[in-house]
Amino acid sequence: MDVGCSRRRGSAIGRCGIPPSRVNDWWESEVPLDAAHCADALWRALTYLSVAQLHLRSNVLAVDYLDESDVKPRPVGHWGTVPGTAWVLAHAGLAAGCGIGVPIVPVLGAGHAGVVQRALAWMTGDIAKMDPRYERDAAGLAALAAAFPDGDALGSEVHPELPAGAYMGGWLGGAFAFAQGMALDSSNRVVMPIIGDGECETPVTAASWLAQRALADTRVLPVVHLNGHRMGGPSLLGGMSDEEVSAYARGLGWEPVVVKVGTGAGLDEHAEFQGVLVAGVEATANGAQRVVFLRCVKGWSGPIRAHKTPLTNLAGDPCQLAALRAWLSSYRPSELFDADAQPLGALASALALINFGSVVPDASPLPPSIPPTGRGFTTEVTAVLRAHAATGDLKVFSPDELRSNRLGDLHGEAWAHEVLAEEVLLGWVAGWTAAGRRGLIISYEAFAPLLLTGLVGQLKQRRLIKDALPSINLLLTSYGWHNVYSHGDPSLITALLGTGDPAVRVFTPADSDRVAVALDDALRSTGRVNVIVAGKHTTVTHPRETIDGVCQVNGVTGVG
Repeated sequence: MDVGCSRRRGSAIGRCGIPPSRVNDWWESEVPLDAAHCADALWRALTYLSVAQLHLRSNVLAVDYLDESDVKPRPVGHWGTVPGTAWVLAHAGLAAGCGIGVPIVPVLGAGHAGVVQRALAWMTGDIAKMDPRYERDAAGLAALAAAFPDGDALGSEVHPELPAGAYMGGWLGGAFAFAQGMALDSSNRVVMPIIGDGECETPVTAASWLAQRALADTRVLPVVHLNGHRMGGPSLLGGMSDEEVSAYARGLGWEPVVVKVGTGAGLDEHAEFQGVLVAGVEATANGAQRVVFLRCVKGWSGPIRAHKTPLTNLAGDPCQLAALRAWLSSYRPSELFDADAQPLGALASALALINFGSVVPDASPLPPSIPPTGRGFTTEVTAVLRAHAATGDLKVFSPDELRSNRLGDLHGEAWAHEVLAEEVLLGWVAGWTAAGRRGLIISYEAFAPLLLTGLVGQLKQRRLIKDALPSINLLLTSYGWHNVYSHGDPSLITALLGTGDPAVRVFTPADSDRVAVALDDALRSTGRVNVIVAGKHTTVTHPRETIDGVCQVNGVTGVG
C-alpha cells in the first residue's frame, strides 16, 4: 500500500484534509502532511505521559534533570500495550474531528491500557472533571504521575467514566461483543473496539466475529492491535502472515486491511493509518463490515522488556535512570508542552481537533403496568415482553433456546436475537443497556454459570458509573429438577449472592403470575443485575390477591 501524506492538493477538503466526496475504495483515503503532524504529536504525547506515569513521581517535564528522588521506588503497571493503543486512540480522535460527520466511540478492550486512557483524559480535561487535582497544568500533571497506579478511585485500569472506557476490561475478551451491543440499532455512530491479538484467542472474541451475522444495523469497526504477544508469550494471530490474517477475517465476513507500523514510525505511517481509519469509518457507517489490523512490535519505542514496566530499579541503578532519561527524551517533550504543561504546536492543534463520541443513555417511556392473567408461563412472559418491546428499546437475547423455553412466538421478532454463545449475549446485553436501553437474556439455569465472570465484571464496572443504567436481566428456566442429570447447576445464583453486592436481586417466583410481575419489575429497574429463576412448566397457581403483599415485602412493583 502506497499512501502518500501530501498527494492531495488543491481540492476541497475537510478539516483534516479528507474530501467531502470521500473515496470509493476504503483503503485508499489519504491525508495531508499537517494531519500527520497532528497525529504524530498526539501519539508522542500520549506515549510520553504514559511512560511518565509508570515511572515518575515528580519533575515530569524536566527529563534532562531527573534524579533518584523523581522516580518511583517500585514502578508498577503495563507498558507493552501503550504505544499501539496510543496510536489507535490518537488517530481515532483525529478521525472523529475531521468533519467526516460520523461520531466515533472507541472502546478499549485491554484493562491494562488504563495508563494511556489517563494520559488522554488529562490532556482533554476529562479527568479533571472527576478530580480537580488533575487540572491541565504542571501541578495537575505532577499529581497525575505521582498518583499512578492508585489515584484514589481511578486505579490503574480502564475507567468507565473516562474517554474510551465504556468497557472496563477486567473480563478480557468481552469488548468486541460489548461494542456490538452498544452499536446495535444505532446507525448514527460507529463504535470502534480496540482489541489485542491476545484477546482474539478468547472464546467470546473469537465467537463475536461470526455472531455479527446475527445482528442487523450494527456499525462496528474493530481495530486489532496485532503486536505479536500475549502477556506470557507469542500470540496465535500474531504468528500468522498478513495473508493468513486477511483470509481469516474474510472467512468470517469481514473485509480487512493490515497496516504495518515499524519501530521508527514517522509521518508516512501516520498518514497511511489515518487514511485507512477514516475510510474504514465511512464504509462502516454505510453498512460494510471492515476490520483494521495494526501490525507493530509490542512496546516499540521503549526498552526491549515489553509487557510490564521495563525499568524496575531506577532509584538504585544509574544505568536504568539514564535509560529512562533517554527513553523519555526520544518523544521530544519540549516540542509538546511548555513549562506549565500547556500543549504546543501540532499537539495544541491536535487537541483542538479530537472529538471522541460518547453514548448518552436516552431512556424510552415505560409501558403501563401489565397485570398477570393466570394463563401460564408462555402467555405471561410473552405479554410482558411484547408490551416492553412496543416502546422500541427492548432487546431479548437467547442462546438458541426460545422455542425450548416455550417462547417460540418470539422467534423472528426484530427485537429477539439468538446465537449459541452465552458470553457473547452477555456482551451484547451489557453494551445495549450501557446505551440506556433495556435488555434480557433468556437461558437455561444450568448454562448460566458461563456468564458469571462477565456479570461480576459488570457489577464492578457499574459501581464506578455516576448514573444508573438500565439493569442487566436474566430469565433462567429449566431448573435442575425439571431436566436431565447434566442440566442441573444452580451455581450462578449461589455465586452472585455470595458477592454480597446490593445490586444483585434473585427472584424465585412460585407461579407464572409471579414470573410476570418479577419480569415486569426487572425490566423497569435500573442499576441492578436481576436473575429470575422460573419454571416453564405448568404449576399450581397461587392466590393472585397475595401478590401485592409479597411484592411490598420484597421491594418489588406490584400488579398495580
